[in-house]
Amino acid sequence: MAKEERILVVDDEIVIRELMVDILTEEGYRVETAPDAKTALQMLLGANGFLVLFTDIMMPEMDGIALIREARKLVPTIVPIVMTGYATLETARAAVKEGAYDYVLKPFNLSEIKMAVNNALERCRLANENARLLEITELFKISESIASMRDESRLLDFVLHAALERVNATRGSLMLMSDDGRRLEIARSIGLPTELIHSSVEVGSSISGWVAENVRPLLVEDIGQDPNISQKGRQLKDKSFISVPLERKAAVDEMSLTESTRPPVIAVLNVTEKEDGGQFNEGDLKTLSIVANHAAAALENVRLLRAIEESQREIVFTLGEIVETRSRETGNHVKRVAEYSKVIGGKCGLTPAEAEVLRLASPLHDVGKVGVPDAILNKPGRLTDEEFDIMRTHSQIGYDMLKVTKGIVLQAAGVIALQHHEKFNGEGYPQGLKGKDIHLYGRITGIADVFDALGVERVYKKAWELQRILEFFHEERGKHFDPELVDVFFANLEEILTIRDAFPE
Repeated sequence: MAKEERILVVDDEIVIRELMVDILTEEGYRVETAPDAKTALQMLLGANGFLVLFTDIMMPEMDGIALIREARKLVPTIVPIVMTGYATLETARAAVKEGAYDYVLKPFNLSEIKMAVNNALERCRLANENARLLEITELFKISESIASMRDESRLLDFVLHAALERVNATRGSLMLMSDDGRRLEIARSIGLPTELIHSSVEVGSSISGWVAENVRPLLVEDIGQDPNISQKGRQLKDKSFISVPLERKAAVDEMSLTESTRPPVIAVLNVTEKEDGGQFNEGDLKTLSIVANHAAAALENVRLLRAIEESQREIVFTLGEIVETRSRETGNHVKRVAEYSKVIGGKCGLTPAEAEVLRLASPLHDVGKVGVPDAILNKPGRLTDEEFDIMRTHSQIGYDMLKVTKGIVLQAAGVIALQHHEKFNGEGYPQGLKGKDIHLYGRITGIADVFDALGVERVYKKAWELQRILEFFHEERGKHFDPELVDVFFANLEEILTIRDAFPE
């Protein structure tokens, strides 16, 4: 049975070439020959698949060592073996320096030829396995990075850079599909004119549009060979390119009224212009398809998480407004508390993400009031001790409502609901926590809530003047309130008052 491995034999002596053909053909290899280095290089340039190069050293015009050097430029994976009848230490060193793997002496020994070929092919196999393993490892790292990203902008940048790097391309773009599935807009690009950013094309009217419309990747080795593709890509300067769709992964819910109208493609990834000026191949297409597959799933996850976060925001503010409305207070109270909390949190060392969680969670600080009877919640006068004990249960009720939730915002809201009435000196409720045993979110929201509540009229009290409120905070520094947070509060009072004016009663 003929073997697939191709071997090129180069020698200026026809007898040697014919002998090598006989030996290697009998072993089942596909053998081709060249009488000189120039012919050999033309053969290597015009055909792929040569794994082993047998070359004589002493040849006219270009010797075997120079041939090895040039051959490895054309086919870096080829394994050269030197044939010589005049082996010297100098020639051996020179051959090895240029990449020769082995040598055989003339006159030939049949077993030596077979062993040299077997060893060379084993080296090819190991090299291919190592290259494949490296490729898989790199793709795995890319997939891990893609899956870990939660910001759409960073994700798009990473995907395009990673795609170009993996296929050694210098130009490319990532185009996002419009919600109605009719247009693709360039969201990210590398190597393209800046005026093309955010430009768009209709689905079906360009190469990217064709890929999106047909939900199929497109590999073009030479655009001039396909008139139909050439017409669609008339603005392209490069002959070879790849376009790959990022296909939607989420299954369509049979009960959904809107899901089925979503376009099947989220985006299209385009790459062109190889660094070496060569053509893209099936291996490049496979690599980009893997990247696109993981990118599509990650992009959907990012957007789903964003939609969930937006839904949580709406739930939080809606619940907060319901509570405030039930207690005959305005919904702007929860908005002001949210913004005050974010300012104080951001100024005392929280990261922007943590401060945002605090802003989203703090409006539910009084959600437990839904469990307090109206007669107590809206009593126009002072509460009795028994009524006040019932009112105090709203902290625990709010926590019990939220403690089973999984979302980070609602979990934070549960802690805030439980602890925003704790006092720094340990005299608060419901647990009597002291100092920094009270969660930072609870200490911050406690300041924001009291500051806002004192400044507005309630059924049981008149609104306090600003100066009286500030004096109260000075008096309660280190007692009711965390002294460090009170200092942050006063240091940013101007910004806090601006927020109060933006959300009036």
